[in-house]
Amino acid sequence: MDPATFETRACTLLSGLGFSTLQMQKKTRDMSGGWRMRVALARALFIKPTLLLLDEPTNHLDLEATVWLEEYLKTYDRILVMVSHSQDFLNGVCTNMMHLTHKRKLVYYGGNYDMFVKTKQENEVNQAKAYAKQQEEIAHIKKFIASAGTYANLVRQAKSKQKIIDKMEAAGLIEKVEQEAAFKFSFTDVPKLPPPVMAFQDVSFAYDGNPDHCLYRNLELAVDMDSRVALVGPNGAGKSTLLKLMDNELVPTEGRIQKHTSLKLEVPRGRY
Repeated sequence: MDPATFETRACTLLSGLGFSTLQMQKKTRDMSGGWRMRVALARALFIKPTLLLLDEPTNHLDLEATVWLEEYLKTYDRILVMVSHSQDFLNGVCTNMMHLTHKRKLVYYGGNYDMFVKTKQENEVNQAKAYAKQQEEIAHIKKFIASAGTYANLVRQAKSKQKIIDKMEAAGLIEKVEQEAAFKFSFTDVPKLPPPVMAFQDVSFAYDGNPDHCLYRNLELAVDMDSRVALVGPNGAGKSTLLKLMDNELVPTEGRIQKHTSLKLEVPRGRY
């Protein structure tokens, strides 16, 4: 690598992962854990190792940084092995899949994640049919052996039939398809609350309380019992701040937040 390009390449990688010019000047000790993870990812991309191992690389990235990383890795010219729960990300980046089964075996598939799912399902259907056919054949042979009795000619045939089963077992019987455990969740019924369950009314917020420094102004929003909302936006837009306002961890600089008196609100206490 040409040292003359180091700074430009580093800035390109950091910018793609969401760093502003000002953030690039900060010391890592002054960064949160999530931003330190981005620095570590940028470093790994910068040195371009022969083999790059990524474990959930999108965990600490917002949508824009995730899209950038996906586009970057599409043209990555080295070996890449990664673990991810993002199907879209796997589809966009990967050309091969390794499936670690519940029996701790690695099975290789060509194609992206969608192709893996399709091929795996087709293989399981074919395996189930072959298993049923083989088990039917074994049951038929065993039934003949059991009915042979003591007649000499039938006994000889029974021994011959048993050798067929022995050969099948020696070669390895077709395994029964075992479905992976499915997760089931049950939720206690809760009383229906009339809308709006929570409403922002002309809400503005500034961390220093100065209306001239508001992160956002005059917000109007409401959530009801059937709301399933994803809050998206670039870094610094105020997504986490909005959640903290909902949770009463912060209070509006202007406006008010109305909540139903029976509302029970819970936030898993982690970084958000």
